[in-house]
Amino acid sequence: MSTKKDIRMRIEGLRVELAESGVEILKGISLELEAGKVFALVGESGSGKSVTSMAAMRLLPDALKITGGSVQVGEQDLFDLSESKMQTVRGRRVAMIFQNAMTALNPVQTVGQQVAETLKLHTSLRADALRQRVVQLFTEVGIPDPAQRFSFYPHQLSGGQQQRVMIAMALACEPEVLIADEPTTALDVTIQEQVLQLIRELTRSRELAVLLITHDMGVVRNTADDVAVMYRGEIIERAPVDVFFHAPKEAYSRRLIDALPDLTQFQSAAIEEPLLELEEVKVHFPVRKGVLQRVVDVTRAVDGVSLKIGRGETYALVGESGSGKSTLGRAILNLEAVAGGSVRFNGVSIEHLGRRAMLPYRKQIQVIFQNPYSSMNPRMTVGEIIAEGMVSLGLGLDAVQRQERIDDLLTRVQLGPEYATRYPHEFSGGQLQRIAIARALAVNPELIICDEPTSALDVSIRSEVLDLLRALQQEFGVSYLFITHDLSIIPSLAHHVGVMQYGKLVEQGSAEQILTRPGHPYTQALLNSVPRMDP
Repeated sequence: MSTKKDIRMRIEGLRVELAESGVEILKGISLELEAGKVFALVGESGSGKSVTSMAAMRLLPDALKITGGSVQVGEQDLFDLSESKMQTVRGRRVAMIFQNAMTALNPVQTVGQQVAETLKLHTSLRADALRQRVVQLFTEVGIPDPAQRFSFYPHQLSGGQQQRVMIAMALACEPEVLIADEPTTALDVTIQEQVLQLIRELTRSRELAVLLITHDMGVVRNTADDVAVMYRGEIIERAPVDVFFHAPKEAYSRRLIDALPDLTQFQSAAIEEPLLELEEVKVHFPVRKGVLQRVVDVTRAVDGVSLKIGRGETYALVGESGSGKSTLGRAILNLEAVAGGSVRFNGVSIEHLGRRAMLPYRKQIQVIFQNPYSSMNPRMTVGEIIAEGMVSLGLGLDAVQRQERIDDLLTRVQLGPEYATRYPHEFSGGQLQRIAIARALAVNPELIICDEPTSALDVSIRSEVLDLLRALQQEFGVSYLFITHDLSIIPSLAHHVGVMQYGKLVEQGSAEQILTRPGHPYTQALLNSVPRMDP
């Protein structure tokens, strides 16, 4: 005997277009969110996933307008409500968790005050009862020492704890519907697993209807009950999760699944001639206290790390946020003072070189940053961005030769010379990361430090960027230090792997050895947290 579905939110025929041009962004989106279930909406950037959620909450910017359809919560059509009535629905009946908790939280208010603000708006709780309710919520979402954390500011919490505060805020007024827009994109695998587990548990215990927006198919497989695939403003396929992953109907859906890295194919780990050698490298930051700011202790961000990177090889450095990965990368670049040990590049110790003496090595060691949007000057064209290093580091090319090199690099990263006159805001995240790769290659480096270069990219775009990095390595013989918290990309990319925890390298070896026969409990915990396609 079939039971009647408890539908908490129904979106029917939702249409959104650009206000000025009339170009349609959403083309008749329909979906139902059921109590006690997670509905995943997947697709690449620009497919319309976030626009769907913002339209449902009536939070679209002025540049977009709703031209058709309805959004019902229970018997109430949200599009029929005045803005003042809609404000009583947001947070109370429908709540939202945003992608980046650090930018969504107010930096000048304590996290306790921010959650209390939501409760003040929608309930009659005040004073001690209000504080007790916030502490209760913090306890429910697993924030340690919840009474103490009430008075913490966002910057005093880790990324995972910030996301838990966002979840507590969303759950404060016991909503019927929870919209989670890429809630784990920037989180470490262990923190991601904790947040997803929390969402799963709360979905069941509170009978929530959850809309999970994501581009990570592993997250979908492990978290959702049902899935819909969006492509260019339309839902092209929907199915229960098990059915979808065993027999996707659309070619685009199959492409998304096939773009996931193969965890069984490893790079050969032959020992090459060392290009970079680190021996007992230490980076310490002073801890100051008192009116005179005297140094009372040191933070051992990097604490005695030794490793070697061969010519033409990729060394993946993995670990959670705060483990010291990026600090080590900056120490190699001589952007952080080394407190002990040595950094040898091509057999030369470079850890204490001055600015002028370091210049030749700036050409030989380049870097690709995590966020290409913030690492490029928005007022410069792509051609100027790529040429900047050639000029400042004295590559010795005239204007014609520089332009030829720019055109060649843009072609090699699969864009094209015609892109040189455009500005960064005209590109997608994946295209900008290709430009960042071209910029790094412009000065003929021997080593490129890649600091989380694919963490914010869609699965298919990520796959393309990784393929490009591999192809360029084979062509130019460049070495990579690949800093990442995404263990799933390691088999297809890295020859050797080092695992960092609390500033120490707790384990290192070939990629196959680390991923199939980990020896350290921390490495095992990281691997166990990776979302799997066969949960």
